[in-house]
Amino acid sequence: MEVPIRVLVVDDSPYVCRLLASYLTDALDFHVVGTAHHGARVLAMVHTLRPNVITLGLELPDMSGLDVLDKIMHECPTPVVLLSGSSREAAALTLQGLSLGAVDFVQKHPPGTVPDALDHGLVAKIRAASRIRVIRSLHVRRTPSRTPGQRLTPTAIVKTVPPSEDGPSTITRVIVIGASTGGPTALRELLSGLPADFAAAVIVVQHMPEAFTTVLAAQLDRTVPLHVREAVDGDRLAHGTVLVAPGGLHLLVGPDGRIQLTQEPEVGGHRPAIDVTMQSVAQRYGARSEGIILTGMGADGAMGLLAIRTQGGMTCAQDAASCVVDGMPHQAVATGAVDYIGTPSSIAQRLLLGARALR
Repeated sequence: MEVPIRVLVVDDSPYVCRLLASYLTDALDFHVVGTAHHGARVLAMVHTLRPNVITLGLELPDMSGLDVLDKIMHECPTPVVLLSGSSREAAALTLQGLSLGAVDFVQKHPPGTVPDALDHGLVAKIRAASRIRVIRSLHVRRTPSRTPGQRLTPTAIVKTVPPSEDGPSTITRVIVIGASTGGPTALRELLSGLPADFAAAVIVVQHMPEAFTTVLAAQLDRTVPLHVREAVDGDRLAHGTVLVAPGGLHLLVGPDGRIQLTQEPEVGGHRPAIDVTMQSVAQRYGARSEGIILTGMGADGAMGLLAIRTQGGMTCAQDAASCVVDGMPHQAVATGAVDYIGTPSSIAQRLLLGARALR
């Protein structure tokens, strides 16, 4: 019999702790080694109990959950899955937590669910987190200038190149980037390597709920040279602009080159689904389409990448060593449709060289 995954559950709500502990106990391959409702106790419990994974609420009564996370990553690096609210403020805190080193997050009360529901991917995310070694990425993600109680405020880039006003016939390249677990950090690394006058239209499909993608787009826009915003129905693709698919909606590109957002059923458990967007772009732009699969669980994007490659477009996948979870890149590579494998920054360099460099 396999050794159970040891989990420390931390949240300000004893009810949420009990609910989460019951979910994990029902899954059989978990052992809840302890629960805590105050941040001051957490670090001592981590040192004593040595959990494989910590689930961490960001609203604790005595101190910021971000401060607790920062201390864990600095003193005793352990995979952390954040327990998030659903508001835009909660989304901002959660994305800050991911930049500090948390592996993933789940929503405590997803919109439209009953009060005792947690994100349906909870158990899978904790299992995936237990297999991750966070020491590798600690120094990349930690922000040394942060003081206790201070929220992360990345230095904003002043953009001097205005957004392009391209029409559908002038678009030379359309790049679709798909990401899931670990995606925000990988996206920031990749997009930071592309200049403001980058001659391609970029679409990002990140597995995130509604409100979170709005915050992600705003954070990326402040920290990368390209213009980044959340897509709206009817948007036109433009060189030098990154459109982020909104949470809860599939993103397609119509015959006129305009964005179409739909509430069609989830594909593979996702909406937005990377496959949906990549297949749409492959059909519309053919060899002018390019696809990139970054870190994440599951197989979303593999078929989309294959569609782009079949049409003569270029394809890339993040290498396993730099992924938080390499499930999606691994599945994409298994199709035989990936032209280049590398880190997000090296993929950016390849994109700068143009499509021929990827052959």
